[in-house]
Amino acid sequence: MFSNVVALYRAMGAPIIEDGVVSYEGESTPAISSALQNCRDLQPEFGKFQHQSENNDFIEIEFRLPTNEFGRFYATVSELARAGSLGKGQFPKNIYVVELGWADIDTDEPAPIIELKRICRLVELLSMLAIGVDKDSSPDYFNLFFALPPDGAKPPRTFLLPTQVDEKFLGHELRHMSLLEEILNRKNENKAHLSERKLMIRMAIASVLEKYENEPSLFLVVVKEWNEILSTYRANLQTYVYGFSFEKVRRELAQAEIDYGTKLSGVLGDIAGKMLALPISLAGLIALNKSESSFETFVVVLGLAVVSVVLLAILHNQTLQTNRLLHSFNVVFDEFKDKIKTYPPKLQRLLKITIEQIEKQGATLKRTFTLLKLLSLLPVIGAILVAIVKYWELVKIPLMAILSFIIAANIDPASITP
Repeated sequence: MFSNVVALYRAMGAPIIEDGVVSYEGESTPAISSALQNCRDLQPEFGKFQHQSENNDFIEIEFRLPTNEFGRFYATVSELARAGSLGKGQFPKNIYVVELGWADIDTDEPAPIIELKRICRLVELLSMLAIGVDKDSSPDYFNLFFALPPDGAKPPRTFLLPTQVDEKFLGHELRHMSLLEEILNRKNENKAHLSERKLMIRMAIASVLEKYENEPSLFLVVVKEWNEILSTYRANLQTYVYGFSFEKVRRELAQAEIDYGTKLSGVLGDIAGKMLALPISLAGLIALNKSESSFETFVVVLGLAVVSVVLLAILHNQTLQTNRLLHSFNVVFDEFKDKIKTYPPKLQRLLKITIEQIEKQGATLKRTFTLLKLLSLLPVIGAILVAIVKYWELVKIPLMAILSFIIAANIDPASITP
């Protein structure tokens, strides 16, 4: 609909706008006729005809242009620059700038329009970067908050940055905004030192605001001094990167591998002496076989059962300790895993090898404990079997009764119904 209004305005020869109304008196042209035909069913919010007459190819038109969110005509770029939506990072839609002869339906964008759109994008990005955003105090702009940390005797300071835009913002080039977009892009959240980079550019902006805090428009200062902000950020980032050493990370990984490997080995070493009770306890089966009274048999069976229970309890405790160590290892190395793609290839290989070795050692320990638990049952199982064989005549009758009851309980009555 708005494109039809623009076409009509252009067909009329882009007349002067007086109080929101454009007028045309003259011969009807094919362009005007076509435009009038397209505007025949024009909705009121897109404008309306106040007068229209045609006599022998002589036509008179008075048309009131739209002045709302459905369409608006701006006389100059300066008037557009003062539009309230720009201060909230939103470039208006359905607009025509008479000075430029440009509408937003056109494919080519004049330099002033490109500049204003970059200003809008800067407002949007800064609202994502700021430590605080007040969106409700003003209908035409945001209030952004930036801060400087304490520095020696200087206390921390907070700066308020209103994002009010006007024609003074035209003519200033905003270079390398892609840097800010990269820092704020959610796809890069797992990149190394992203939070530090955000902090550095916040501090670079705050340092410029501190330097020019008496200026009437601090947002204009940010635009004018954008190159200085980027230079300060790059200098701080370079200093930080030089202070960070991947060699330090490599040493930390190697030390962590040694620490966790030693601790996991120590878990098995702690029970090595206790597990010697297992082969010794099996010698009790000989004593059980040679026992001459039921009381002696009972005491030996009870002793071997106690040995099995104690060994199982020890192994269960060591299993829990192994699980705690592996969980601790995962907590420590999760941060490294998230950033593994940001490290050099050599460091990535070291990290992968470290994780694989610790996980293999943990899995081996778990399998070892499972085997030892099964072996720990040998004393009590062996004692029971020896006792049953030794006193078969005594246990035969109750054992057969139990087996008969179990078998009878498992028989489906429907299967024996005639």
